[in-house]
Amino acid sequence: MNRRAVLVLGVAGLAAAAGIAFSLEHPPGFGASVDAIALLPPPPAAGSATALAERAAFDASAAGIGSPRWREAAREVFPTGEAVTAEISCALGRKVSPATTPATARLLAKVAADIRSPVEAAKIHFHRDRPFVGGADARTCDPRTLGGLGARTGGTLNYAYPSGHAAYGEIWGQTLALAAPDRADAVRAWGRRLGDNRVSCRVHWPSDIAAGRTLADAAFARLQTLPAFREAVRDAATELATAPPLDCSRQ
Repeated sequence: MNRRAVLVLGVAGLAAAAGIAFSLEHPPGFGASVDAIALLPPPPAAGSATALAERAAFDASAAGIGSPRWREAAREVFPTGEAVTAEISCALGRKVSPATTPATARLLAKVAADIRSPVEAAKIHFHRDRPFVGGADARTCDPRTLGGLGARTGGTLNYAYPSGHAAYGEIWGQTLALAAPDRADAVRAWGRRLGDNRVSCRVHWPSDIAAGRTLADAAFARLQTLPAFREAVRDAATELATAPPLDCSRQ
């Protein structure tokens, strides 16, 4: 089987797995629009001190290939997938799923819809290549890149700036902290780790992660002014208060 065939089959399998968790249905968001192009500065210029430092850090990150952090990042390729849902459950200390906590699942899906558009608009506007494009070692934890093949098709696999995972992690962490204040530190820490793991995966530059969080924080500030969002958070909080407890320390 040639490498292109492997790529197609790999993406199809991962997409199927993603449907297990939050659902591939994308409900409309709450309307918390932000102007990503106006909000974000351009990514570090080629040849700048920051860009050179990020390239050096990427090259050095090859030492982490196959590490536990690398494998964790590989499980998180799809932010709406089953593995990420399980991580959210552990951070909350409650079993979260469309079946057990439908209000919470819908809240997260709608918040994701609000941040998805500005992230994609910024990616298209800045069209920054991912770090494996042009790297001496193009291996990543994401099967869709398949090393050298990914380096030749990086643009079609989406651009780097800002990181969608970092944006999702940040805005979900902040939202869940409102719905489960007793777990606020844990869910915020989980959200930041989701973004940081994309650097460990070797598919993002650190400045991509920072930009994703900047967008998420702006969208979250806007969300908090919307009555529909506040009502949805209250519904999720009520639901989570009686959700099945979960102790991941024993897993």
